[in-house]
Amino acid sequence: MTTFTPESVFAVIGELLVEKFEIPSDEVRESAPLGELLTDSLMIVEMAIAVHETLGVKVEEEELRGCTLGQFAEAVEARRAGR
Repeated sequence: MTTFTPESVFAVIGELLVEKFEIPSDEVRESAPLGELLTDSLMIVEMAIAVHETLGVKVEEEELRGCTLGQFAEAVEARRAGR
């Protein structure tokens, strides 16, 4: 299994947002609320699936709605590290 640092987890999630969801790269920043980047429920579900497939971490839809991109990346990294 590949080990990601927090910065690279952020980069992977950011890349998913830009490439899969066509979010402008200038909007992909740590302080961006995910609920504003992923504007509909289908995008939320697709992102949860993409994170699970790409990083091996299962996330709930509510997590994606209720935090910033930076907070989400930190939470994913913590789960990957078993914290």
